[in-house]
Amino acid sequence: MGQKFVLVGDIGTEHDGFPPTPVIAGSGTVFMDGKPVARVGDPLEPHDKPKHPPHPRAIAQGSSTILIDGKPAALTGHSVDCGGVVIGSGSGEGAT
Repeated sequence: MGQKFVLVGDIGTEHDGFPPTPVIAGSGTVFMDGKPVARVGDPLEPHDKPKHPPHPRAIAQGSSTILIDGKPAALTGHSVDCGGVVIGSGSGEGAT
């Protein structure tokens, strides 16, 4: 069984006390369920916590077999560069 595709608006989990944040950009050409599909390098909303400034986040891991606009597609469980993973809601499923 494959993992769900990550779409704009899906969540990157928390890490080290920093809260979860949504994916804020994705493909301009490939859509699923009416939303852009996320890929490696696409950003999540920055996050912060008390006494720590906001820091940017981006999808760091993607499928080795599915490319979208030349970039690996992000699937549930793939990593975010500062910590945590993305959780997809796309109706399709892909293989890592």
